[in-house]
Amino acid sequence: MSSRYVTFQDAYEHLLDFFDQQNKDVGVKSRRLQRAVQKAYRTMPGLSRWSYFTGTGSLNTTVPSTHTITYVASTGLATIGTGSWNTDAIYGAITINNTRYEIKRRVNSTTVELRDGPTSDYTGSTRWQRFRYPLLFEVGDVISITDPRQYFDIRRVEKSQTWWWQQVINSETYPLVWSLFPSREKPQFWEVWLSGSGDIERTLTYLYDKRMANLSILEVRNDTSATLGISGDVATFSTSVLTDNMVGSILRVSSTTSHPTGYLSREERDPVKNRYTEVSNPPASEHIITDVNSGTEAILQHSASTVSSKGYSISSHINLNPGPMTDLFYRLCEEEWDIQSRAESPIRKQSAQDAQVALRRALIADGRRHPDQSISMYRGDVILES
Repeated sequence: MSSRYVTFQDAYEHLLDFFDQQNKDVGVKSRRLQRAVQKAYRTMPGLSRWSYFTGTGSLNTTVPSTHTITYVASTGLATIGTGSWNTDAIYGAITINNTRYEIKRRVNSTTVELRDGPTSDYTGSTRWQRFRYPLLFEVGDVISITDPRQYFDIRRVEKSQTWWWQQVINSETYPLVWSLFPSREKPQFWEVWLSGSGDIERTLTYLYDKRMANLSILEVRNDTSATLGISGDVATFSTSVLTDNMVGSILRVSSTTSHPTGYLSREERDPVKNRYTEVSNPPASEHIITDVNSGTEAILQHSASTVSSKGYSISSHINLNPGPMTDLFYRLCEEEWDIQSRAESPIRKQSAQDAQVALRRALIADGRRHPDQSISMYRGDVILES
C-alpha cells in the first residue's frame, strides 16, 4: 500500500499514547483531546505560506448548443424538439427572448425545469450555455484561472457581478471573468462560474489553496455484522452509515471482517471479557471518499481492487505532507493538549519550544520544494519573517 494518510483518529491516539491517557478518554477529557487536535490543525495554515497547501487543476469548458423547445409557464418545463439535453444541463442556462434563465433540474433527456422561468409560454429556438463547473473536493479557494493559449489570467469578479455578466449575450464568446460559488447540487463543494466559453472547447488551468477539513469525524467503524465491498471506485456498505460530512474523509479497509486499527496497535475494550486488550489489525488499503451517493454508497478518489465483506473505519483526513510537516502538527497537538489540560508552566514552555523547533524544520523542508519561500520563526501566536 503506497499511501499512508493521517486521520483525526491517528492524531487522537497519538495524544493518548504520548500523555498516557489510554482508557481514560471519557467525558470532558475526550472532548479536550479532540479540541487539541482540531486547534492544532487550524493553526497550521497560518504558520507559513506552505507550498503543500497549493495545488493545480484543470477544467474543460462545454460548447453551447442551439435547440427548438416548447416551454410551458405553468409548470416551468422546457421540452426539446429533437435530440436531448446535455447531461450537465443543470450547470447552465437557456435564452428565451434575449433573457437567460437558469436550469433548476434535468427531468429527463428531453425535459428540463427552469429556475424562475418566464411567465408566458414559448415555442421556438433557444441557446443553452454552461456557466458553472464543480471543482475537486480538496479545493478550498481558487487563486487564479488561466487559458494556456492566451497567456494571461482570466479576471475574478465579485459574486454580485455575475448576474450582469450572465445577462450580457456577447459575453459568451470568451471566458472574460470568473467567480467562485458554493455548489448547489454537491454540498461542501465549490464551483467556478465562467462568463462564457465560446464555440470551442477550452481547457483552463487553475491554481488553488487546499481545503482544510473541519475534523468532524473522529472514527466510524463497523461492528462484526456490518461490512463493505468495493468495486471500481464505488464502496458499498451493508448498513447505512454515510453522511455528507464524510466527503473528504479516509476510508480504511481491513483484510478481515473486523475493523482496522491504525498502523500501530491500540487498546480496545473486549465486550466479552469486559477488559481492555491490545489489538493490532493494520488496514489492507485506504481511500479518500470524494462523494456520498447515499447512506450506503460512496465514491472513492481512485478505482481500487475488488473486495467484499470487509471491516472498515472512517475518519476525517488531516491533509499534511509526510515528514517534518506532520511532525510539526503532532508537536502542535501536544502543545495544545498542555493548554487544554492546564499543565504547569514549565511543561507548557517545553512543549512550545518543541513546536518552535519542529516549525523551523518544517519550513526548511518546505523551502526546498519552494525556493522563494521565506523562513519564519514561531513565537507563540506571532510569525516573524526572516
